[in-house]
Amino acid sequence: MAHDPRTPAAVRYLVYGGIAFTLIPDEWLPDWVPGLGLVDEAAIIPGVIAVSMMMIPQEVKDDHDAEAEKGIERKKEAGAHYEPALKTVGVA
Repeated sequence: MAHDPRTPAAVRYLVYGGIAFTLIPDEWLPDWVPGLGLVDEAAIIPGVIAVSMMMIPQEVKDDHDAEAEKGIERKKEAGAHYEPALKTVGVA
């Protein structure tokens, strides 16, 4: 949904900022702080997801849900003939 043009720019910044926060090696609260070291990472990601889902318009969420349902139905219709595309990395 972050790539949908109907999604507000603030949501994109929030999502990408949350991803950057977890990937950047700098620590705001060092992990060795008792009781608080891992809380910042554990609280940021669910918070970002919750806030961004509240900010995304319902119309956008409904459209993406409908697309997901269509994809699930296509997979069910394919049945045993469905083979997911597997991407292998570093296999010679």
